[in-house]
Amino acid sequence: MEIFPLKNVEEVLNWTPNPAFRAPEIKFKISRSAKYLDGNAWLENSKDWNWLVKTPLATQSNSKPRTLLCHDMMGGYIEDRFLSPVSKDSYSFLHWSYLDIFVYFSHHFITIPPPGWIRAAQIHGVTILGTIITEWTEGRKILEEILSADEKIDSFVEKCGKIAEFHGFHGWLLNIENPVEETLVPKLLSLVGKLTDRMKKVGEDCLVLWYDSVTTQGKLEWQDEVNLLNKPFLDNCDGIFLNYTWKTTETSDPPKDSLENSVQAVAKESRRTDIFVGVDVFGRGCLGGGGFNCDLALDKIREKGLSCAIFAPGWTYELPHRENTVARDFFLREHVFWSLLENYMSFHALEVGAATTTTTRIETTESGGAPPGDCSEMLRKAKFTLVFRSCFYSGRGADQFHLLGIQPQPSLPSINPHQNKKCPGLDDLPSDKISPTAITYCCHTTSTKAYEKGQSLRMSAHQPDQTIPLFLLELRSESYVNVLFVLDVARSDDVDQLAEEPDPVGTPLLIDLVLGTEDGSDISLEEVDSSTEPNTATVEILKGGQKSWERKGFLLRNCLHTIEKIGLRPRNVTDFHLGQFSIYSSQ
Repeated sequence: MEIFPLKNVEEVLNWTPNPAFRAPEIKFKISRSAKYLDGNAWLENSKDWNWLVKTPLATQSNSKPRTLLCHDMMGGYIEDRFLSPVSKDSYSFLHWSYLDIFVYFSHHFITIPPPGWIRAAQIHGVTILGTIITEWTEGRKILEEILSADEKIDSFVEKCGKIAEFHGFHGWLLNIENPVEETLVPKLLSLVGKLTDRMKKVGEDCLVLWYDSVTTQGKLEWQDEVNLLNKPFLDNCDGIFLNYTWKTTETSDPPKDSLENSVQAVAKESRRTDIFVGVDVFGRGCLGGGGFNCDLALDKIREKGLSCAIFAPGWTYELPHRENTVARDFFLREHVFWSLLENYMSFHALEVGAATTTTTRIETTESGGAPPGDCSEMLRKAKFTLVFRSCFYSGRGADQFHLLGIQPQPSLPSINPHQNKKCPGLDDLPSDKISPTAITYCCHTTSTKAYEKGQSLRMSAHQPDQTIPLFLLELRSESYVNVLFVLDVARSDDVDQLAEEPDPVGTPLLIDLVLGTEDGSDISLEEVDSSTEPNTATVEILKGGQKSWERKGFLLRNCLHTIEKIGLRPRNVTDFHLGQFSIYSSQ
């Protein structure tokens, strides 16, 4: 089964829900936390765990610039349109913690994001939008039909609201790329406002964004800035996506500062971060030329405190795809591309609830009876609820592509220590982007060792007592909550070249789980000994696991902390794989 766009007004007005196209519900409660880590500070402090633990995460505010990713690849609706696994490979995105908004884009009239992308955005707490586009002569006819009467506008808006609500996405990018009769511009402005109002009925976090294209005079003239010719559209919705051919005084004659003009246009309204400045990764007319030089454009955008819209990030996949070198080049290009933008990103935490979900419970007997001062009996009888789980599947397995199966990805991925080296696949990496030094740990999804659906997480540490950051994950507990962390780990089949000596074989992996709390404390948990653990539910959970993988449990008893950071500290190994990571809690 596969999903398709809607191509004309009739298809929109006749749309009816099809339950097969709804992304499946997540088995545990998860959302985007208001907490985030500033990318510039993270880099300035060498991505060091000790600094991370001691540094409070920042809190989201309207003044924080946002990052939008607009996914336009090969016309859209490629292998991602299928609900079941397919054998042909395709692009998946891994750096979800970097994003605020994801837009699925195609050149069809109504672009409904495929369920796999909706699922991916949901489990990472990212706002996801579909696209409404009219272009060329045919698009102009469609738009004029909608604007011909208020009743038509209302019917169209109502259907667009229902489509988004049913599929579980958060709104629309509205892209009118054809001239409009000037007499119809008031109707178009009304459409923008009504669509925005309708989406707010779906949810307060829903959005409608206007693409910088048609002006208030009805002309198709990209302004590359906010000014009097497009600001009325911004006034009627939640934000504007500027075209990517904006200018600076150094790149224009006569001198023009598109970004400063945009800032001044909204100076009295504090809507600076509602301006999403376009950056085309393919470099078409964009400052820096795109590709591995996108950081040059980001630097100018963030200097003005503006949000950014990164267009066509599938560039990292499409170029190798043309040369039939995806297997060799895509992984490296994808990670290097995003590593070069980290300075301008915010890494967002997920929020999960402790013992607040209604998912299946693993329990022994009814808990209770012991007073807070003596919890031994309570611990023995505690029952656990699954509140978080990931096997790190990215949608791209060794022999299948299934975006609908994607699972939460690490918050701070890194391919170090091999990052930013000149090698095949990075021939177009500018020499000034090659790092002279690299941090000495890595954390990334890989297909070199399979756990579930052919993937796992590769982790390496090459300094004594080094902690590898895994998740920014806000876990707020109630009083006297016990939290059980469960890991399935295995040795790497290959030994990293930076290891001074091979890892010992035949002995259990020794790994500590390290937690960073909201108040800056560092809590190191040692592995639970199942032979002496009094709680039978814990023992039952730790009996699971797959062959050739070691299951390890770490129990935080009587948790009165809010956990914000999670890392792993290997003690007798440099390289290992993490097959799955789960969190259970009990009250």
